Amino acid sequence: MRHHNSVFHDVLKHVPWGVFERLVDKHHADKHVRRLSTKSQFVALLYGQLSGAQSLREIVGGLESHAARLYHVGASPA
Repeated sequence: MRHHNSVFHDVLKHVPWGVFERLVDKHHADKHVRRLSTKSQFVALLYGQLSGAQSLREIVGGLESHAARLYHVGASPA
């Protein structure tokens, strides 16, 4: 079966990841991170915004249902 990117993946293609990573490094945003990197947190919050999630539980549930595909959008399950 052919692979098709999701609309969410297409939206994330427009994020300037080089600039994002430079800002994370500049501000040491990942310095004391234990599990959820800044990039993964950004992806989760963007998913929540675009999916219309009303709570953190909805975001977690939605991302868990797509856990196998998170790698393709540059995130990892927490």
